Amino acid sequence: MSSQVPRRHEALAETLEKYLERGAQANVSRLLGRIRPEDVAVLLGGLDSDHRLTVFRILIAEFPDAAGEVLTEMEPAQRLALLEQLAPEQIAGILERIPVDDAVFVLGSLPAELQEPLLELVDLRDLVDVRTQLAYPESSAGRLMDTEFFALPESVTVREAIATIQEKPDVEMIFYLYVVDRDGHLVGVTSLRQLLLSKPEQALSAIMQRELIKANVATDQEEVARQAARYDLLAVPVVDDQNRLAGIVTVDDIIDVVKEEAAEDLLKMVGSSESEMLYAERTFSAARLRLPSLLISLAGLLLAGFLLERFQVSLPDSLFLLAFVPAIMGLSGSIGSQASAVVLRGLSSGKLLSGEPGASVTAFLARQLKVAAVLGATCGGLAGLAAVALERQIALGGVVGGAVFLAMVLAAVSGVLVPATLKRLGFDPAIANGPLLSTANDVTGILIYFGLAVAWVHRLVP
Repeated sequence: MSSQVPRRHEALAETLEKYLERGAQANVSRLLGRIRPEDVAVLLGGLDSDHRLTVFRILIAEFPDAAGEVLTEMEPAQRLALLEQLAPEQIAGILERIPVDDAVFVLGSLPAELQEPLLELVDLRDLVDVRTQLAYPESSAGRLMDTEFFALPESVTVREAIATIQEKPDVEMIFYLYVVDRDGHLVGVTSLRQLLLSKPEQALSAIMQRELIKANVATDQEEVARQAARYDLLAVPVVDDQNRLAGIVTVDDIIDVVKEEAAEDLLKMVGSSESEMLYAERTFSAARLRLPSLLISLAGLLLAGFLLERFQVSLPDSLFLLAFVPAIMGLSGSIGSQASAVVLRGLSSGKLLSGEPGASVTAFLARQLKVAAVLGATCGGLAGLAAVALERQIALGGVVGGAVFLAMVLAAVSGVLVPATLKRLGFDPAIANGPLLSTANDVTGILIYFGLAVAWVHRLVP
């Protein structure tokens, strides 16, 4: 099946390009009418900017409802490039036809210079819900939620609830029926299965589950995704500060969050950011986003070079020590990245700092220290033996082996504490597993190695 999908897209793309080259817009329209919006988004990604604009304008004219869905499925950089070629009035017209959460997603993904004129049109066209959701913090449940949900008062009977559901076939999520009081406060939930199995004359208050898994509008979207995964939910209700039901986050949005957060963490770990996805086709914009992390690395490496020079003055006859610097820097950097990656996994899954037994930073650090001690002793012993074999100096073996052991243990400590500290301070811990931590481990390794060498200089005779 997986091999058939690309071939199908390839055949459709060839057909679409032939129609565009001939200027056969009627044929393009008929082709678009037979393809799902998700597939149209894939096809648009393979076209040049002029053909992409042509096809999208046909979508707006012939399939206005599908145009918005195609827009939400496009890659960020391609979506931005396309929207920059459309008039704000055209974009506002598309936003009017799609669900509020999708409109918020499209607007929220745009840079400020393109977002501002659209927000003015949103106000003019009275799209109040869009403006309201955009007021919530970025990456919050309020931004992500769907405001078209199904909820009924607790006094409604099972028979009345089923009849109401049958009258509203367009509601996106009816696996759960949320129950509210007369003031709109969320008081319970029941499943569609429970509804069908209950007696028709029973009130919803009698069959609903009062223990709810819910999120506040300000809750981070990553936490919402963790809740859904932990309790196997198809949707998570979102309430305001007064516990009034404001919306729901559905499973399709949760999957998008998981993918988005994973991609975002990966980019931050290599010194980039998700903003680069918007500017993938702009060389200087992408370079500007990567430059800060590279400057941090440059500063750290220059500091390491300065330290090497200073130690060379103290050890003028021991230049052979430099042969083991790459091994020490590499090993300390590797174990630091490993410890940091494990911590990030624990933080993202909610297992670390959850308050559960064994989930504290202290307990996690103790486990990582044990692992680092075993690995440090093994790698340090091997590195020390290699030093003795190469230079025929037992003292040098002790310096190299001790430096590897200490550098790896300290790197593991920083790999645990730095991300955990950033998390507690409200920063994204993913930035720790990048140039900053790597550079710090390199400098620490050099200080340890040459500090030991200076202490043992009288034994290190070439």
